Amino acid sequence: IFAIIWSLIALFIRKYPETMSGYSTMPKHKREKINIVKIGQLVSNTMFAGAPFALLSPLMPSKGLFMLLLVGIPCGMLLAVAVYVNVCHKKFEK
Repeated sequence: IFAIIWSLIALFIRKYPETMSGYSTMPKHKREKINIVKIGQLVSNTMFAGAPFALLSPLMPSKGLFMLLLVGIPCGMLLAVAVYVNVCHKKFEK
């Protein structure tokens, strides 16, 4: 179920990238400089890449591996993308 919800959120972000956190509260002059579609695609692709780990989690023999695959790896990938976008923000300017 987690993988399905995760994938649905990824689809939503791909279609409506302006709903991502922080974008709507950003001043208008800064919003005009950012290519939000490009960021939305990166975040969405990363979420889709994390979904197979969540799908494989029930096959793990221990609870630790189960939680790592279900939540740890997908959320870790998303956190890495958030850091990347903040550090390399020039790549996402119009």
